[in-house]
Amino acid sequence: MARPTFPRNVGFLPGITYFKPAGVRMFELEEVVLGHDEIEAMRLKHLLGLSQEEAACQMNISQPTFHRLLASACGKITDAVVNGKALRIDGGNISVPEGSWPSCGKGRMCASGRQGRAKRPLDIQQHEGGAMKIAITSIDGTLEGMVDERFGRARKLIVYDVSTGAFEVAENSKQMNLAQGAGIQAAQNVVNLGVGAVISGHLGPKAFQVFRSAGVEAYSAVNMTVADALKQYREGSLNKLAGADVEGHW
Repeated sequence: MARPTFPRNVGFLPGITYFKPAGVRMFELEEVVLGHDEIEAMRLKHLLGLSQEEAACQMNISQPTFHRLLASACGKITDAVVNGKALRIDGGNISVPEGSWPSCGKGRMCASGRQGRAKRPLDIQQHEGGAMKIAITSIDGTLEGMVDERFGRARKLIVYDVSTGAFEVAENSKQMNLAQGAGIQAAQNVVNLGVGAVISGHLGPKAFQVFRSAGVEAYSAVNMTVADALKQYREGSLNKLAGADVEGHW
């Protein structure tokens, strides 16, 4: 009897899950099935540029298991492209955070994977042209305190509701002490909170890529309080980042 596998952490589910050669009818095609854990391995390694160690840690699996997933995914995609087969993304023993369900319709999110398709409420809403919830890195967890300019190793994280003015404070001590991968792990944690925007001093390339993939806008606030950053955000004068503004491991 095969040993059961533990669920693999998956930080992203694609909204498009089927690809086929143009001009070929469906019933004429063979089909290759790519698991959500396999596509996640490719996303972390080839799109976000994580090392094998970082990616395996994020998926909560061993490095040999991650390597097998990556090799399997590459083999299936090569088979589909070279031999003209359809490619379907489905299945896999996975664990998915709430904020990672793909959009599948107005005001809804849908879960795809081994449990089938089930609708979930949309967590990210819009308010006056901006995000209803904003994550801001903070030195002391207060609106009067300064924005912490190091995103991955920020001391605290404030999640602010623009519509009500209420906010919650989260500790970031685990990421502060990581030897590597602090930015990308902190970014994934922020995405899972269901925010539509993040404000910090600077962002490295891997953290920025996580936000871009999740549709979270990123803003830079340097040498200012959290309250001032929120004020500038509402006024539309806060600097919106088009890409990473510091190198990795900053």
